[in-house]
Amino acid sequence: MGIIKRLLSRAQPENKLFVLSLDGVSHTFARRMSASGVMPNLGRLFHQGALVSLDSVLPTVSTVAWASYMTGVNPGKHGIFGLVDRHPNPFSTLIPTSRDIKAPTLWEILGRAGKRVGVINVPLTFPPRKVNGFMVAGFLSPDLAQATYPVELAPRLMEMDYRIEVDIGLATSEPEMFLSELGETMTRRFKTCFQLMNEEPWDFFQLHLTGPDRINHFYWAAWEDGAEEAGQRFEDFYRLLDSYLGELIEQLPPGCPLVLVSDHGFTRTLGVVYINHWLEQNGYLLFGRGKKELKNQHPDSKAYSLIPGRIYINLQGREQMGSVGQGRPYEDLREELIHRLGGLSHPETGQALVKKVHRREDIYRGPHLTRAPDLVIEPAPGFDFKANVGVKGLLASPETSGMHTFEDALFYLGGLRAELPGQGLKLEDVAPILLSVMKIATPPSMDGRPLV
Repeated sequence: MGIIKRLLSRAQPENKLFVLSLDGVSHTFARRMSASGVMPNLGRLFHQGALVSLDSVLPTVSTVAWASYMTGVNPGKHGIFGLVDRHPNPFSTLIPTSRDIKAPTLWEILGRAGKRVGVINVPLTFPPRKVNGFMVAGFLSPDLAQATYPVELAPRLMEMDYRIEVDIGLATSEPEMFLSELGETMTRRFKTCFQLMNEEPWDFFQLHLTGPDRINHFYWAAWEDGAEEAGQRFEDFYRLLDSYLGELIEQLPPGCPLVLVSDHGFTRTLGVVYINHWLEQNGYLLFGRGKKELKNQHPDSKAYSLIPGRIYINLQGREQMGSVGQGRPYEDLREELIHRLGGLSHPETGQALVKKVHRREDIYRGPHLTRAPDLVIEPAPGFDFKANVGVKGLLASPETSGMHTFEDALFYLGGLRAELPGQGLKLEDVAPILLSVMKIATPPSMDGRPLV
């Protein structure tokens, strides 16, 4: 890590820092779009700073990833393990919010150091926490009236016609409207950002774009295949993004470094894997009478799954249907599932469906480890693990054409004239780097490595 220390010492950062977070824009994809001329402003940036790929988190979902980014710690410390989580006894499911983040966020740490922050649209910021500055929460926000801190900011956003999120359902029902709304939502987000940059005092500003992730999910295959119309619309979206990137560069205060960061890579979806179906067919997941759903498991049920690929053992003393004894029975069952799930393959092609099955203690650490899934399936590239019950088979056609990857997230730090190390950096390393750039001491509890 010594090279990073030397590079940061050369960067001589000013007092301000701007972060543009690009949901779902991979390192490889960004290089390709800049090299092809679709995103020339991005290409110019890459010649003016340090660019590296990051490893994301497991499971590779945006809420877990951005929680890791904003806290600089792994899920065992921040407590977010999926888009959907569960209470084990009595069994119920819930969608985590900002209230469930158990570690201080980057903007809270900056605020305590006297820095004023502006944060727009980062996932898992609803309900917005109090900050030294302002915050506009992201996609879980029901409306603008509940999405801002301070609350007085909401009427101003309404006047700017700010939009929280695009209706994902339009992607299949009305694709033309979906694409139009994606572009318009991004336009409104940038316009709001530029106005607040000029009207509000700030030292740290983060603008988050969800649009890239949304269009990648539904148009990735069309772009890869070179589909004339759909592929062109895909690239048009990124041309629009690049034009606003150019405007952002012009609007930044003199000497203000620009950071780009994404939460995961992207690849083509090859198929959907229904892991609860496999558990049921192999005698691990049993249901009682009535409707087939996870809260109606039979007392002899041994394991169940939540998206994407999280396996929970029905452990005695923890789960409502605690049928598996603690100690040796628990470890034996985990070992059995690791062996059997790790060998899953496509019944027709023989292609591996699973890259690796991880024990929770091998990928997480911290006070919330006991709430983590007992096993986490890391999928083979292209296979999307779902938790539906009552389906007809293990495999199904893709629901979307693109999906997340653990590898190949993007990190760019403006102002550095050499490359950062090409391997070894994780998403949780970004927060300590940003604190270093702003000359703020890294809290000792952070997992990410302090670099200066």
